[in-house]
Amino acid sequence: MNLETPSQENLDFMLTEITTKLKMVNVGVFENLELDSVDYNALTDIYQLIKRKSNFSPREMQLFAEELRRIRK
Repeated sequence: MNLETPSQENLDFMLTEITTKLKMVNVGVFENLELDSVDYNALTDIYQLIKRKSNFSPREMQLFAEELRRIRK
């Protein structure tokens, strides 16, 4: 899967992976999120950062959640 190419499928994949890895409870916030309503490049950056780490402190999880809220245009 080439995540560099913006698509709805890639957006959904990254959001699912992020919310799973961060064990986010309120994933409904990201359901039905449209490609044109997010900063795709910022989401890709967040996804790559989260993918590299195996453990997260509570503070890191909070910061990632805040950044995910900001990716909406």
